[in-house]
Amino acid sequence: MKTKNITLLVIFMMCAILFTVFAFSDDKDLQKEVVEKITDTVTDIVAENESTKEIPELTDTDEQTVEVQETEAEGFEEQGLVAYEGSDKTPNINIGDYAGLTYYSQLDNRWANKMYSSVGDLSQTIGSSGCGPTGSAMIVSSIKGTITPDVMANLYIQHGYRSANQGTYWSAFKWTADVFDIGYSECYKLDDAIAKLKDNHYIIASCNQGLFTYGGHFIVLTGIEGDYIKVYDPYLYNKKFDVSSRRGKAEVKGNTVYVSIDNFRNYANYQKFFCFKNDRTDIKENTTTTVIKNANIDSVTNVNYQVRITADSGLNIRNGASTRYGRIGGYNKNTVVTILVENNGWGKTNQGWICLAHTNRIATVGKYQTVAYKKYRTGNYKVNASVLNVRYGAGTRYKAKNYKQLTANARSQNGKLGNYYTNGYKRGVVCTVTRVSGNWGYTASGWICLNYCTKL
Repeated sequence: MKTKNITLLVIFMMCAILFTVFAFSDDKDLQKEVVEKITDTVTDIVAENESTKEIPELTDTDEQTVEVQETEAEGFEEQGLVAYEGSDKTPNINIGDYAGLTYYSQLDNRWANKMYSSVGDLSQTIGSSGCGPTGSAMIVSSIKGTITPDVMANLYIQHGYRSANQGTYWSAFKWTADVFDIGYSECYKLDDAIAKLKDNHYIIASCNQGLFTYGGHFIVLTGIEGDYIKVYDPYLYNKKFDVSSRRGKAEVKGNTVYVSIDNFRNYANYQKFFCFKNDRTDIKENTTTTVIKNANIDSVTNVNYQVRITADSGLNIRNGASTRYGRIGGYNKNTVVTILVENNGWGKTNQGWICLAHTNRIATVGKYQTVAYKKYRTGNYKVNASVLNVRYGAGTRYKAKNYKQLTANARSQNGKLGNYYTNGYKRGVVCTVTRVSGNWGYTASGWICLNYCTKL
């Protein structure tokens, strides 16, 4: 009865929002987007909790845009312990029926584009940074009863386990075991983790750059089969292990990644294991059949031309060709960019996808032409993005730096603005640009995109 009342209340509130938007807004795009979001929410309320059935068709380039999950910084772990000591360990959480071993993908379209952020950053989604709550949702669903990644993500935000821009605090897993009454332990050695797997444990493993990730990532170990470890990877996509650096080191069967113990030891770059005891006697295996999700490949066309951004308030950059994909950046009005791929009215630049309805085509790019940028000059700039990456070179192809690689002045400013451990410049940081290359500026900590700054 309580769940029914909550559902009716949520639906009533959504109807009120719809009325307001249609009564007072002339923005048809806004009306459409609100309807999409409301429809998504209602669907989530009535949707069944079941394993992910589709493995997406992505590339390693897409993977490299995922937010790095912090895996080894002492200060990061200490911040997580503060959250653990200060939070309510026994909230009242309803879970569904036990359905057996459960695989969830953070890329599942039921929740991939839902915000997972402690700072209100819409670009931080479950798809881009939710491996932690997705892994925990798999654990709880496989031992106790179904809970989906979006519900777990909201719990982590509410109770302080989502960091500003470094993913999920490690202490979230101990808290999860407390809340759902699951036997729990931690270890650092792979041999100890293997012993736990043989003793009916499911394990969340924190991995640094290696076989499973280009940055930092959580995966779930579900068992041992011969000399192989069975892995549920929340960020699994088609042919993830076919790139040269991973080829021959893992094999995918359905939703399970099989990695030999030796390859895991040599290439996974594991940091710590969080072990959950499965004490059920009625264990059910996962029998879900997975398929490869092909995202409108036939409608994608390779092109090469320039457009000028015409939207007065600028134009969002998204990680896919639709407003349903998360925002990963933006272009100011009159910025000129090169379109490399078209898909159903959307264009892909070197930074992501934009809606071509808010652009004017101006030229075809020749072999020796360069893209025209707004003229930037050296001097002092103030960051106006929620967090602005600082890179090793002038372009998104260069790796972003972490907070340890920023200057003491930058870290101090970040601290005053809310988080000393930010991997980049927080909104409001003031920096001095001494060199300019296109729309990139060189600061004391490294290169930043000046599209997201205001000249002082």
